[in-house]
Amino acid sequence: MHEDRGGRGTAQVERRLLVRQAGPGPGPGRAVAPVALQQLAVVGGHPLGLLGLCGALAGTHQVVRLGAAAVRGAVLADLSCAGCAPTAEELARLAGEHDVVLLVGPGCVGLAEEALARGAAGAVGAWEPLVELRRAVRAVTSGQTCTTPAVLAAGARVREVRALLSRQEQEVLRLYGADLPVKTVARRMGITAGTAKEYLKRLRAKLAARGVAVATKVDLRVLAEELGLLSPVQRCGPAPAADVLLLPEDAARTPR
Repeated sequence: MHEDRGGRGTAQVERRLLVRQAGPGPGPGRAVAPVALQQLAVVGGHPLGLLGLCGALAGTHQVVRLGAAAVRGAVLADLSCAGCAPTAEELARLAGEHDVVLLVGPGCVGLAEEALARGAAGAVGAWEPLVELRRAVRAVTSGQTCTTPAVLAAGARVREVRALLSRQEQEVLRLYGADLPVKTVARRMGITAGTAKEYLKRLRAKLAARGVAVATKVDLRVLAEELGLLSPVQRCGPAPAADVLLLPEDAARTPR
């Protein structure tokens, strides 16, 4: 099944998932019990992640993509994939318009820290059990705040690493991690190339002493993203034009 230009393919998959969330239909003589599902809009994340969230929150929430005309309500910002995550500015804007709960991946803890500081209502780690995700979503959709202890601990570690670095060292890390050459880093900071190299040498020594990987430029890019100094590179590309999943009954009917 392929999605046409109106997006009907994805909508059909979502409707079938919602039917499954409601459970099997009534038997003979059995009354239909209404299922009240709260709506949860999602921003960011891979299309496969959206379908996973539908299953994780089955029976309690109607999971949909966030639309431009969405009214104020609960929004889950999926930061489980660094390459698909919204930027810090986008998250701050969302937090001003909605009650935002963050699904945080290991590479986006610094981004989550900034989003929480700028108004996000809660956060849960993508590595945590599903019960924690359900609890955090339920709290935020009820107008409460909820950040799990695991995310708080991860944020504390990020703050500890950032505290090791001076303001100048953090700026060198941000610019050099963005794949700029040392001369360009120095020019943007208004310092000499020798001084920029000295900052790099010092920050590498500090972080290596704490067991943080800093040997390569890729290591520094990943670290800058984790610390929230640099927005993750958009590595994942656009969403696929075709459906990412065929449910079993659809696959049986698909002509070969």
